[in-house]
Amino acid sequence: MKKTKKALASLAIAGMTLSMLPFNAFAASTVPTRLAGGTAAQTAVAIAEQTGWTGTAILASSASYGMVDALTSGPLATFLKAPILLQEPGAVLNADTKAELTKLNVKKVYVTSGTSVISQAVLDQMTGMGITVESLGGADRFETSVNIAKKMVALGAPVSKVAVAYGWLNQDALSIAAIASASNSPILLTEKNAVPASVQAFLAANTSVTASDVIGGTGVISDAVKAALPNATRHAGNTAYDTNNQVIQDFNSSLTYGNVFVASGVTGIDALAGAPLAAASKSAIVLTDGTVPAAATFVHSKLAADSVVTALGGSAVVPETVRTGVVTGVVTPPTGALSVTSVSAVSAASFKVVFNQACVDTTKVTFTVKRSTTPVTVTATWNAAKTEATVTSASNLPEGSYTVAVKNDTTDLGTSTVAISQQKIAKINITSTKLAVVNVAATASTTASSIGYATYTVLDQYGNDITTSSLANNVTFQTGAGDVTKSKGVLKVTPTGTVSLIQLGNIVITGYDNTSGVSTSATLSVSTALGTLTDMQLTTLTNADNKVLTGGDTSSVFYLGYTATDISGNTTQDYNLVKGGMILDSNDGLSVSASNYVTARVIQDPNDSSKAAIEVKVIAGSDMNMDVPVTITAMTFTGKTSTFNVTLKKPSAADAFTLMAPSYDIAVNETKEIPFVAYDQNGVQLTKYSDLATGSNAVTLSGADFVENVDGTAKVMVTAPSSKGPRIITAMTKSGKFSSLTLNIQDVAKADSLTLDSSVLLSAMQHGATQKVDFGYRYGGFTVKDQYGRVYDMVGKADSAVGHYRVIATTAATTAIALSGQDDDYGKTQLAGAANAVAYGGKAIVINATGSAITGDTGTVVFSLVDTNTATNGGHAGTTADPYTVIDSKSVTFSVVKDTDIKSYTMDTVTNPIYANGPTSGTVNVRQDAYAANPTIYGTTSGGSKVVMGAGRVIGAYVDSTDFAIEGPISTTTPAAFDGVSVYAKPLANNVTSSSTNLTVTFYGADNKVHSLTTPIKSSTATPVDKTLVAAVGTFKAGVSVNGTGDVVTINTVTAGTDYLGIGASLARVNEAGTDANRTVVYFMAVDSYGTKADQLAQIVVVSDEITTAAGVDVRPGSFAVNQYGTVTSGVTATTGQNEVITLSGITTNGLVKTIKVIVEK
Repeated sequence: MKKTKKALASLAIAGMTLSMLPFNAFAASTVPTRLAGGTAAQTAVAIAEQTGWTGTAILASSASYGMVDALTSGPLATFLKAPILLQEPGAVLNADTKAELTKLNVKKVYVTSGTSVISQAVLDQMTGMGITVESLGGADRFETSVNIAKKMVALGAPVSKVAVAYGWLNQDALSIAAIASASNSPILLTEKNAVPASVQAFLAANTSVTASDVIGGTGVISDAVKAALPNATRHAGNTAYDTNNQVIQDFNSSLTYGNVFVASGVTGIDALAGAPLAAASKSAIVLTDGTVPAAATFVHSKLAADSVVTALGGSAVVPETVRTGVVTGVVTPPTGALSVTSVSAVSAASFKVVFNQACVDTTKVTFTVKRSTTPVTVTATWNAAKTEATVTSASNLPEGSYTVAVKNDTTDLGTSTVAISQQKIAKINITSTKLAVVNVAATASTTASSIGYATYTVLDQYGNDITTSSLANNVTFQTGAGDVTKSKGVLKVTPTGTVSLIQLGNIVITGYDNTSGVSTSATLSVSTALGTLTDMQLTTLTNADNKVLTGGDTSSVFYLGYTATDISGNTTQDYNLVKGGMILDSNDGLSVSASNYVTARVIQDPNDSSKAAIEVKVIAGSDMNMDVPVTITAMTFTGKTSTFNVTLKKPSAADAFTLMAPSYDIAVNETKEIPFVAYDQNGVQLTKYSDLATGSNAVTLSGADFVENVDGTAKVMVTAPSSKGPRIITAMTKSGKFSSLTLNIQDVAKADSLTLDSSVLLSAMQHGATQKVDFGYRYGGFTVKDQYGRVYDMVGKADSAVGHYRVIATTAATTAIALSGQDDDYGKTQLAGAANAVAYGGKAIVINATGSAITGDTGTVVFSLVDTNTATNGGHAGTTADPYTVIDSKSVTFSVVKDTDIKSYTMDTVTNPIYANGPTSGTVNVRQDAYAANPTIYGTTSGGSKVVMGAGRVIGAYVDSTDFAIEGPISTTTPAAFDGVSVYAKPLANNVTSSSTNLTVTFYGADNKVHSLTTPIKSSTATPVDKTLVAAVGTFKAGVSVNGTGDVVTINTVTAGTDYLGIGASLARVNEAGTDANRTVVYFMAVDSYGTKADQLAQIVVVSDEITTAAGVDVRPGSFAVNQYGTVTSGVTATTGQNEVITLSGITTNGLVKTIKVIVEK
């Protein structure tokens, strides 16, 4: 319809001169789906008929050996508006060509070959017809291409760019023919490794040529030739047909797709003749070898509903299946190995890589993008068919030439050079055909008026819609009818003075971008009907949590989907258009049948304020005892209505509640969670405490209790049963549904067994070596389990009502081993003497190798699990005369290895990257040290056993990258222990995400000779991601205890002598300064993706603070406070006889939350 109107307008303007033009001066408005004749010459005539050009023609040879001379004639033909006609070998002018020359009233013919190809007899026949004949043939094909280029320049063509193709492969020149023709760019031919002298001379003589397009890869045109051409950009694929695909994509912004032509790349002659026709409409020519080429996929994506795909030539050269394949985009399945068919820029920040077939494993395909030698960080996304990958940078790339190298595992799939140009506005479209008008009522300060609305889009040179980008802000619109303002694709026309838009009939709106010079103009008819919409259809009701519309649920928001059509027939979601086209109440509401319960309003979309959303909310109904039907009605000013029916369910209440058996044992005095599921009458799962445990519809529990989590959900807890045996738990809903669960409460859990981890505690040691073992507070190695096979918490709950459990290390009289202790909760405080070789809480056992380095020695250490509480251990004092009863024990025989038996050395490998957060200079804090690599050096015996080495023997540590550093000075005067080398990674430069180095350590071995070991270390800038968040409690401290679920801590200040929570105390494992200074007995700790416990929390907050009596009666609010990172800024204020109940929450940067309650008993 648009084309017809445009043609009619042109006819009206030129009506007076129609009779003076030849009958075919106006070609058919629609090109047929095939242009063909019985011969190549007849096909050329059919193409010539479509151009409508008269007066001048190009005559080319249809013989395969002569066609090369005509390959470059397309740009000249287009500039002269001269069709290309064909002549076969012989002395007689082709009859079809002769007839067409007469029909087109041709007075001048340019011949692209010499008389050895097109005979002098043929030229004489044309001269006899009154035609002036000029030959452009040269000594060879290269000179012929130059002669054609010279003729263009001589005739006044504005030549500033050339296309260069390989002189011995017709398809590449054919691929660029239509595109070069449309831009007045001559096509020059070249050899692979040298620019022909005639071409060099042309370029030297025509300094206006400042750019060139090289068509084909390095297999046909070398980089040396490319470098000799002015500002050359290469367009290439792996094959000639891949190159054709690449050319179409690279020049996409200058092509239109109302018509697309398909021609044989084997014969080529039809493509040659069709180039001027394609150039006239800026259309692409797709080349085929008889199959549907990969270019069909891209071309199909650009076709409009009324686009026409035309085959050039008969079905013998372009089968109908190929033509329709281009229409549908269904490519002939490839055979052979995976290959890249094209690489093109599809935006100012991304490239599209197209493959010849689906990639089996996309994870093995890698893309390396570089600007010159500088790598560009990119990410790849694949289409569903795995045939295309879009390789994208995080931001727009600088203008320039980029290489895109593709590999499939280890197979090189080639490197393509692609030009990125600075993003610019290439097209402005006014998409409305009508101006929608809305009346605006008068207010106290304004008069009644009318406002007009239309829509527009802005495209960049890659065809991307940039309407809402900042670049589109440069576009200005004007109309003589008033002021035009634009916003995200919508034009608002405010008439001047008292002008009524609805009376204008039509208006002209122009758009202009002053940076690119792109403009547009459209004449819009003014709608005579008020409103901006012609139709509105309501579709589906949705909720982000998949809820159903329920009475009393006033907090949930639902959205009603819709399809709106503006008065130009375009679908729209624009807020102004949708709101302006519907009949709404004073609150922008739609008609709702149950308006006392439900509202439906047009609002600005919360995710995009330029769009309209229909918000549906429940405003009442908590007292409903039955479902209520609701009808929502939308009506446009044009009279179109749409209704949506939904049922408002009666208020949600627990209808089914099922208790489930836990997967773990529950023992006396343990508080454990019982899993359950609950559903309301609509089958919606209920999890909130308020839905299950409160109000008239609460579930009745027996034998257990509901407890509210910090996020408002509920859990069912069995709280510290006092006796073993069966315990029945029941749950009943108000609707009468019943669930029952019988638990077999076990006897109170006690420490029962001890295990040792031999990977932590090694039995072979050098003289002077030290090993430390604990329950995981710092070193690990010990694990205690209860009688049910569960791990017993020896860090947090070593002291409890059932026992004060310890692991005590003892050894018979020996010179091989000496025992001592270490308190890690107090900065690795050394506790001298064998009596302190006790592990529990934050304390570790230290094993020192004291045997001879010359003769070697052995000693056995017995690790005994005991209960030291006389109230629970039978009254044993733990003396020699009255020893503790040993619950379980393990023994290890340590060998002090002779120095001469240590034959070689090994160093731990650092498997995972370390976090690049170390200091660029200065000291390393606790947090940075936690992320450092700390590989230990071991000796090895001839049998391969690892030997823990003695202290103070490392004399040097070095890294070969400045992105890493060694912690602390290490030298012959300040040697380090064999486990004392720490490597930290420094922050990296922008856009650099990882680095690597080799750590080399030099040390004195057991033979007192210098040895060295090397291990690789990698770093990463990936921000630590917290995996778990826990609250650690030091129950081994006096007066500190924790409940069975670990979320209620009690501090008895009478027993402890302190409340541990004074000003300056830290509730974080590592504070904001990166140290563990002033860490108190309860603190939050996140374990992150690097495996450390040092990541900084986002915040620690005081949720509540209440001072109560000892019996739990509220007295007054407390004033306990912490800063963002958990450092106490205001302490406990409860007085003697009172409790202070403080609720704390730790929060990680990725949203993990842990809440605990701390009860300070004064």
